[in-house]
Amino acid sequence: MINQSLINLINPKSNSTIMIYDVHASESGALAILDDLYNQIKVYKDKTVKWIFIVSIPNYKETKNIVVKRFPWVKKNWGYRYYFDNVTTRKLLHKFKPDQVFSLQNKGISFYHNRQLVYLHLPFILTDHKFNIRVDGKKLWLYQNVVSKYIFRSLRKVDMTIVQTQWMKTALIEKAGIKTDKVIIQQPDIRGNSIGAFEDIEANRRRFFYPATAFTYKNHMTALKAIKYAQDKGLSDYEVIFTIQPNENDYTKQLFEYSQKNNLNVQFSGPISRKEVFKMYTKSILLFPSYVESFGLPLLEARMSASPVIASDTPFSHEILDGYQKVIFCGEQDYKAIGEAILKQSLLNNMTPF
Repeated sequence: MINQSLINLINPKSNSTIMIYDVHASESGALAILDDLYNQIKVYKDKTVKWIFIVSIPNYKETKNIVVKRFPWVKKNWGYRYYFDNVTTRKLLHKFKPDQVFSLQNKGISFYHNRQLVYLHLPFILTDHKFNIRVDGKKLWLYQNVVSKYIFRSLRKVDMTIVQTQWMKTALIEKAGIKTDKVIIQQPDIRGNSIGAFEDIEANRRRFFYPATAFTYKNHMTALKAIKYAQDKGLSDYEVIFTIQPNENDYTKQLFEYSQKNNLNVQFSGPISRKEVFKMYTKSILLFPSYVESFGLPLLEARMSASPVIASDTPFSHEILDGYQKVIFCGEQDYKAIGEAILKQSLLNNMTPF
């Protein structure tokens, strides 16, 4: 079952109060989903519904029926987050007395007992890929092996869990023991965004864009090896843009050092606005070698822009891009195949099916 609007799933009643609970979202796909929901709610016709946004970083505008409460301090450390989850949240529920809560941060509120919906973003608690604490870092290992158990327990108690793809629904049912009718597939609805069309000129064919965070499963190193392979085989006058910073963690330091050592023209731009992301689709090829995703929102956005795409050969990529003629699928670790795809996509007017 795939719905076109999160509001349809919330199904607000006239004169009701709905709490949108998401202090987690501050960047990337999670923030994009929250942004889109806010924009949908702004134009929702029934103005008797009161919406309470509980957020951290986003600075949404309040209206007569939209209240925004910001708590940026929850991002300081886990201690602040624990206090917010267990003390501040109780106060907010007591103050606003919502008829239902929509949590977009992967788990429900254990002490809230009215209707509750949860949006599950985290693919790495469901994937069969096993994270290594030394290679992938402590955070991913802890989420997969420890935190996932608490999330699954929470999701078994809520009224509905929303995921973005069929593979996530299947995995959630199998790993968490949640009933099939309690899990809904909801693909992101980005039709309200203004995304321009790709301009097929030589400069844009030699610009490769990868909007992703600095997790190992995003597979930046394989992308760099593919760029080096393509460069060794003659690719020139190109540029690659990563939306990570070179000093974020040990992994990004390794990426930057590899790029410098091999004289690759890679920009580590750091996070950019969603408006700028949309602009990049019009003037670059999307390079997306990630092998663990809840959905892979850039794939859908690039498709809407009619941009050429190089994507990992994974179930989530095929769910989004099957039937799209401007994509080349490659094995997630096959840097030579990705390098060949880069060379092929860099050719001007290369718009024939692959």
